[in-house]
Amino acid sequence: MTIQNKSFEIFCGTGGVGKTTLATSRALNLASKGSRVLLVTIDPAKRLKDLLGLTGDFEGEVTTVEINKIKLDALLMSPEKTIQRMALSNKTPDLASNRIVKILSKPYGGMNEILSLVEVQMQFESGKYDVIVLDTPPGAHFLDFLEGINKIKSFFDQSFVEIFSFIGTKTATAGKKMFGVGLINKVISGGMKKLLSYLQRVTDAKFIDDFIQAVQIIYQSRDAFLKGLNLQDRLKSRSECNWFLVTSVEQGKAQEAIEMKAHAAHFIHHDHFLVLNKCLEKEMNEWNPSDSKLLAIKNSLEGREKELKKNLKANFPIVLEFPEIMSRDPLEHVNDLTKSWNNYGT
Repeated sequence: MTIQNKSFEIFCGTGGVGKTTLATSRALNLASKGSRVLLVTIDPAKRLKDLLGLTGDFEGEVTTVEINKIKLDALLMSPEKTIQRMALSNKTPDLASNRIVKILSKPYGGMNEILSLVEVQMQFESGKYDVIVLDTPPGAHFLDFLEGINKIKSFFDQSFVEIFSFIGTKTATAGKKMFGVGLINKVISGGMKKLLSYLQRVTDAKFIDDFIQAVQIIYQSRDAFLKGLNLQDRLKSRSECNWFLVTSVEQGKAQEAIEMKAHAAHFIHHDHFLVLNKCLEKEMNEWNPSDSKLLAIKNSLEGREKELKKNLKANFPIVLEFPEIMSRDPLEHVNDLTKSWNNYGT
């Protein structure tokens, strides 16, 4: 079969199935055929950094890399750097300097998935790339990435619009000093009052000021966040996005892939691809052991893989098969898998 080139390609799967290596090889294959490619990893493990030989200095910055004379751009997701770019483009410098925003934008601060969506949307809007390949976090963290869109919707719903419209009117007429705990208590629900009251008891006054300012400046940068919502439609579109759910022939991995598909069914369109990695069929066909014990091992491996493929093809519309690479060199893995994508007409 032939895979159509689209604006976005998303690789997801549980840990240890070769997701990042396959995403990298896919990006290289597309770049080798003339596409302008950006490879983005949202995976906090940063395996892509090791594969491409990037140091920590490149984190959060688009960097051109070259492997076997193939060039592409790579981005190791950094929430802090995304916030800085948002502050610059929206002319809201306080967004990058506020203490609360800095805490929230740390890798595990709670905004990583939301900021990943914003970053991808900004890169797409730059017009520099034909395709953006995303290496998502493993397992359940991938679902967190999808739910980042719902988090944006929840934060900027109509009630918040009304609150901040009121605050904006008050601050414009009465000066910035009016924007404080007293004003917040007048216009925000009892739940927010209780939160601020609690914060006053366990923190200093400066923290309260930073907290209130953080809510305000995040709202002032709402356009950048809301643009992330536009990405949802593109990622759901069959014409704009390819989804690759990666698994392997290892014990238990296939069932995890089936469960992930079920959890993300409301998001991933129907004609997605299951990528079955580390297949041994070719090696088994070429292996003809004379020893009875080795023959039994071969038959067992062959039988298990055939049964696995049968079950997966019953659950997924399209299954792509990639071989086990018998090498300890990560770059050799990437190079061999890059060539394997040619089997699917890319």
